[in-house]
Amino acid sequence: MARDRSTTTTNVPEDAPAQDAAPAKRAPIEMQKGWLHQDAVAVLRRLILSGELPPGERLREVVMSERLGMSRTPVREAFRTLAAEGLVDLLPNRSVVVSEVNVEDSVDVFAVLGAMEALAGQFACYRMTQVQIDELTELQQTLERQFQMADRVGYTDTNRRVHELLVEGSGNTSLILAWRMILPRAERARTLNNLDRRRWAEAVNEHRAMLEAIIARDGPRLSTLMQEHFDNGSETMSKRKTTTPPGRPLSVPA
Repeated sequence: MARDRSTTTTNVPEDAPAQDAAPAKRAPIEMQKGWLHQDAVAVLRRLILSGELPPGERLREVVMSERLGMSRTPVREAFRTLAAEGLVDLLPNRSVVVSEVNVEDSVDVFAVLGAMEALAGQFACYRMTQVQIDELTELQQTLERQFQMADRVGYTDTNRRVHELLVEGSGNTSLILAWRMILPRAERARTLNNLDRRRWAEAVNEHRAMLEAIIARDGPRLSTLMQEHFDNGSETMSKRKTTTPPGRPLSVPA
């Protein structure tokens, strides 16, 4: 009996249970960290784009982690992602500050994004599914309601989805990836433009015309409308140069 117990103990390695259990424990943790990072990026990006975190505001890692209800690690990683998008500045002393909005840079971004979406529109008219077009129709109705209610934060989210759906509808992977890289910087300019009620109303009407072109599957027409949409936005931004000294950043009004 004693020999049997000894044999059993000797044949089973002492570290076997730990080796088997370790991978199962690590996988969920890694997945959770990944999701927390994406959540932190999404929330902080929205706060910056809506103006709740205004240009020049210092973002403290400890404060943000408490506000978001997560550890400091995903918040720190989120800061790096937002810095790559041009939404925050990482200073030498480890400080993180919401970046200022530069008028000239915003105009340049609009020019690039306009060219991208004009090209995407040509593809989208022939490749978008009816389901996607139906979603665009519903989004247009939402945009108009949010405009009437002066819901700028909600409008910003819906507007992003409209343009995202148009670009995704192009079915061009390279174009979609390039567009996503530059989008955050353009959204800040859009937020500024929507502070101008007249320009905001024009944008809503332009969206309606673009939807009509998509429904008609008129690629050249949609491409032209999308380019004009961004050209008009650039013109509004350019007018701000007359009241802003060259090279001086423009803060989002409260």
